[in-house]
Amino acid sequence: MSVAAKTRLIKIEITEGKKHQFYLVPRSAAQAVATLLKNFDEGDEEGSVNARELYPELNDPVKRVAIAFHGTRLRLGLTQKQMAEKIGLSQSDVSKIEKGEREISRKLAIRIGEKLGIDYKRFL
Repeated sequence: MSVAAKTRLIKIEITEGKKHQFYLVPRSAAQAVATLLKNFDEGDEEGSVNARELYPELNDPVKRVAIAFHGTRLRLGLTQKQMAEKIGLSQSDVSKIEKGEREISRKLAIRIGEKLGIDYKRFL
């Protein structure tokens, strides 16, 4: 009797202009890609730019969370109202989070993660 082993896959997205490519790879392969990209993150490679230099707001923890939250909503194709209904907030609160005017508590981050099926730590 054979038993299928469940392998946890990591999603990698590569975007060039409007073209998006998605890959589901085992954790070990994702770690290898992360190691490779770490070299580019240092800006050593000609033509590469550190994302934090290009988007200085990523250095601000509140704005970084706001960007992650907004990006998550857009990636899911939800309006602010739909996002609010899905995670149990008002549309106004969703707007404030996206503007960086409201922080996400650990408890709320966990709830968002559970409702959206994603890792809550991206909002901390």
